[in-house]
Amino acid sequence: MTEAPAPTAPPSRARRAAPWLVGAALLVLGVDAVYRAGLGPKERTDLPVYLAASRRLLDGRDPLGATSARGWPYYYPPTLAAALVPLTPLPLPLAAAAWFAVGAAALVLGAAAARRAIDDAPWDRWDALAAALIALPAASGLLRGQVGPLLLALCAGGALALARGREGLAGALLALATAIKVVPGALLLALPLARRWRATAAAAVGLIVCLLLVPAPFLGLGGAARACLGAGGVVLGLTADPGRIDVPDGPRDPHIPTNQSLASQAIRRLPPAGGAAAVAVLGLATLAPGLVLAARGRQTEGLALLLAAPLLAAPVAWHHHHVVLLPALLLVARDGRAGDRWARGALAAFAALSLLHFAVTPLRPLGLLGWGTLAVVAALVRGAWGTRVSL
Repeated sequence: MTEAPAPTAPPSRARRAAPWLVGAALLVLGVDAVYRAGLGPKERTDLPVYLAASRRLLDGRDPLGATSARGWPYYYPPTLAAALVPLTPLPLPLAAAAWFAVGAAALVLGAAAARRAIDDAPWDRWDALAAALIALPAASGLLRGQVGPLLLALCAGGALALARGREGLAGALLALATAIKVVPGALLLALPLARRWRATAAAAVGLIVCLLLVPAPFLGLGGAARACLGAGGVVLGLTADPGRIDVPDGPRDPHIPTNQSLASQAIRRLPPAGGAAAVAVLGLATLAPGLVLAARGRQTEGLALLLAAPLLAAPVAWHHHHVVLLPALLLVARDGRAGDRWARGALAAFAALSLLHFAVTPLRPLGLLGWGTLAVVAALVRGAWGTRVSL
């Protein structure tokens, strides 16, 4: 006689309340985002920048260098501008509401995908802690109309697809993330190193489609290629001369208090050659572990590290960019759940430094969020190296 399965415990009150609390928070943020974009003092988000680029694209012009009324420039590949063309006829408040809905949905789906890429266990208090630690960067990104939540969804979705063996989908999602913003391109390097050849091929095709074929109806293939090269030139120029961003309307100094990159901290305090060397050293030190982990079959940890690495090594990492740290935080939380003191210490350090960064404005020039990110990355590398990774 078979035994009856044990009854499943009903969800706790906190777990039942969590979706309602998240929904209420997103509703409040959505109202604020619409107000910032089009009802209050105008253009306090980046959406008008993207829409200005979309309008230039409709005129058959390279979107690079388009600016909002506040003078903020567009220096992304043309893919994002092409994707947002349907929003250009809408009144700005309505366009802001639609764009916020996309970002909010991407944030929720990205968090779910990042968690499932680790395992299929239900969320617990450690996962909730990891999600809470990116709440302030996520809120900032949503209010500013930033692409960070969308990048999180695409990269976490790519990691989940790779973990499930759906290599074509993984390559396509990571290619789309890279076409929207160049920074996630580091994740594409992990695919051939992990010998995921179908994912590598899908990523190559995806880049061609997203970077060339999507904007081609507006610019032609040649114009799309030139627009992509121009956006790539901005990134390469920033790497070669990390003290400024060269955009068509003139150079800009990105090293302001909200820039929390550790490379930025070095650039502010060292002569130009020292700043460039710091970018190179930090890039190597942060990208190498992720690539090695991916090559050794630990794709989830490798992709999480590669997604986090630019927050430390890129010359620019605004505080709202740190929403993409969620996969790394979830992995460190997993080790904390298992009793790893280093992981728990890293989570505590990130929590304390993040709160100080957002609450005490005079401390922002110190790069507290960058130092907290370094603690998380170090804990993740230590935990991954301590479990079945050999060189």
